[in-house]
Amino acid sequence: MVDAPDSKSGEGNLVRVRVSPALPELLNMKKKPTLTSVFSLFTTGITIVTNGTKKPEYFGCTINSFTSVSLKPAMFLFCLGNDNKHLKTFKLNSPLNINILANSQKSLSNKFAGKLEDRWKGVDYDISKNKVPFFKNSLGIIEAKVFQKMLAGDHTILLCKITNHYNFKSKKPLIYYKSKYQTI
Repeated sequence: MVDAPDSKSGEGNLVRVRVSPALPELLNMKKKPTLTSVFSLFTTGITIVTNGTKKPEYFGCTINSFTSVSLKPAMFLFCLGNDNKHLKTFKLNSPLNINILANSQKSLSNKFAGKLEDRWKGVDYDISKNKVPFFKNSLGIIEAKVFQKMLAGDHTILLCKITNHYNFKSKKPLIYYKSKYQTI
C-alpha cells in the first residue's frame, strides 16, 4: 500500500491505494527498455501506400503508421520519415492508395520496404479509379487525397480524405508485433 492524492476531494488529501506486487519489480529493471522496443509492443497492421499517376512516377512504401481518424468526413493519417526522398511527391490534393496487406503478402511488404529501384519489378498491380497503382491480392484498398501535411519531429504526418474504398479478400491480415511479422 502507498499514499496517493485523492482525486475526488480535490483538496490534496491522501488515500491508501494497493500497488500491484509486480510494479516495484518492473520499475527496478536493470536495463531501461528503448522507446522503439516499447513501441514494438503495439500490434499494427501492415499497409503499402502508393502514389503517382504515371508509371515513371509510381512510388510505394511499406508503412505500419496508418490510423483511422474520422468517419465524417472519412479521413485517416499515416507518417513518413522526413528523410524519405519521395515525401515531396505527396502534394496537397494528390491521389494515393492504402493497400491493406494479407498475411500472404509478406514478400511484397519486404520488397516495398527495400531498395527503391527494385520495388515495382515483377510486381502484379492494377490501376484504381484514382489512376494510382494498387495490389489486387490485398485485403482491400482505400483511395484518398492528401488533405494536410504536418511536420512532427523526424516524421511528417499526412492527413488524408478518403474518396473510395474496396474490400477484396477475406484472408488473414499481415500484422507486426515486436519487430516481426505475426499471425492471428
